[in-house]
Amino acid sequence: MKKLLGLFCCAVLSALCTTQSQAAYPDKPIKIIVSAPAGTAPDLIARLLGPTLTEIWGGQTIIVENKAGANGNLAAGEVSRADPDGYTLLMTPAGTLTANPSLYPKSAVTNLTPITQIGSVPFTVSVRPSLGVKTLPELLALIRSKPAQINCATTANGSFPHLAAEMLKQDAKLDYQIIKHNGGAAAGTSVAGEHTDFVVETAAVLAPFIESGKLVPLATTGSERSSAAPNLPTVAEAGVPGYSMTGWIALVGPHNLPDSIANTVQKAVAEALAKPGIRQKLDAMRFTVIGNSPAQFKKVVADERAKLQKIIEQAGLRQE
Repeated sequence: MKKLLGLFCCAVLSALCTTQSQAAYPDKPIKIIVSAPAGTAPDLIARLLGPTLTEIWGGQTIIVENKAGANGNLAAGEVSRADPDGYTLLMTPAGTLTANPSLYPKSAVTNLTPITQIGSVPFTVSVRPSLGVKTLPELLALIRSKPAQINCATTANGSFPHLAAEMLKQDAKLDYQIIKHNGGAAAGTSVAGEHTDFVVETAAVLAPFIESGKLVPLATTGSERSSAAPNLPTVAEAGVPGYSMTGWIALVGPHNLPDSIANTVQKAVAEALAKPGIRQKLDAMRFTVIGNSPAQFKKVVADERAKLQKIIEQAGLRQE
């Protein structure tokens, strides 16, 4: 009887200690590894959220560390192998989580734990003025009249802008060349400098070129019109029914991160995203705030992996 009582007391104490440990999270600095270089959207968003998360978590330090390379796989690998205690997280764009499993069969991203999507942003299809088209239907007609002669500038292999361009080719049954560049600004510069013909990239990146008249926006790639450019039609509205491709930034954790910690982080991020100052800055970056639950985000990842796998296979893409 005494032995049973002793075992019972140990079990109760163990449960209490576990509960207290979980309730105490976070009790030390949290590192957010960003899979992209400084100055990019994932980096800017991580640094934007950091101070507010510090306030929400009673002064705990948020450390932001950039680890770009291998299309996000470098950072993903490090975070996937980290202790599943919530003190090492990953801020990354959509392509790392959804396209990489098809491009890199041994990618560690499938081991990551979804926490929440921060926000989404559509891409803009824009052309050089000298191309002589002012609407998406005109661009599509021009491409069809000159098979394989029109060039589209995009970013890295397997990035969402690249896949958005590949999806446009497939859905509209077009034949054009895709020229990949080292970043959205480089792609925009290529078209503005008349080295290529059109570009698929976020409006925030292309804004300087559009505002200076060096690029003409024709359509956005989301399922709905952008609130930042309500007069600009979607690609689906402008002639490619069913087309929709939206980029997003997300926060994920290591393999086997407990649900309790994932939920704690998600709730703190959602609280931060609800603050007017954060929303205003994300609006300026043309992002729509999301902040969904780990379960909701997990479904998004699964659905988009299946969608992108078809695009990647049809385009015959391989890791570069």
